[in-house]
Amino acid sequence: MIGQPFINPVISNAIELYLKYKDHSDDPVFKTFPVMAIRTLIFIYGELDILNPYITHNEHSMGGFDSNLMKYGFSAAAILDFKQQFVVFEEEKQQGIRPNKGFVKIQKYLIDMFCIKQKSMRLQPEQFALFKQYLYIPENADKLAEMQLYLTDMNEVQGYLNSKYFEASHQFTLQPVAKDLLMDDAYLLLGYNLGQISQLSDPDLRAVNEQVYRFFRVDSQMPNSKELLMKAVNYYKRYGNRVTTGNGYVDFLLFISVAATAILIVTLVAIQYF
Repeated sequence: MIGQPFINPVISNAIELYLKYKDHSDDPVFKTFPVMAIRTLIFIYGELDILNPYITHNEHSMGGFDSNLMKYGFSAAAILDFKQQFVVFEEEKQQGIRPNKGFVKIQKYLIDMFCIKQKSMRLQPEQFALFKQYLYIPENADKLAEMQLYLTDMNEVQGYLNSKYFEASHQFTLQPVAKDLLMDDAYLLLGYNLGQISQLSDPDLRAVNEQVYRFFRVDSQMPNSKELLMKAVNYYKRYGNRVTTGNGYVDFLLFISVAATAILIVTLVAIQYF
């Protein structure tokens, strides 16, 4: 190694071995893990983006190693850790630690880089098939020996790859789900506090809504249940009562049920604050 190592001794040595053996691709050295990691970077970013910074010794400046790895959106913090994981890999290799955390994390970062590029460039499926050949996953029989040296879970990298690539290949849009709130007066007339109602979980809100519908004698399963509820509430506000079942005992039990629910909500909210 001539002069100061580029980034760190492990990365610098891996690049030098790549340059030395790239015309002798059958040599076992060309297939060792650190060199394979450099080859994977070259597959993702292109040879110029990886080798030019090494030649010019440019790690951080414009056109350097870091900025080239960020061109598809890979973060600066992730790059910093990615580079450090080569040192971790070598240290744990020397100590015989298994699983080798550096080995796993480097591959996961390489998967992240490819998947970020996939999101940005919408690569053809053939590119994914080629990318997989660089990874230490069960389908690559030529890498099983090293996998056994550094892994305890042979499917960990494969599982991570499947998850990240599926996410990168599909567009997901998360839409907020509006709570099924009834008209304010329906709650207020039964003694509920709107602030408390707004803090209820969906199951608790559904239970309260059902109580409200029952109190006002509205079938919640009707397609126009909210319209019927509005009419029932307006009737109650105007005449001071509601259309009853004709059975005073049943109406009394329903009122007690609603009141008990209201008291329970007040108690639960109070517990959250004290």
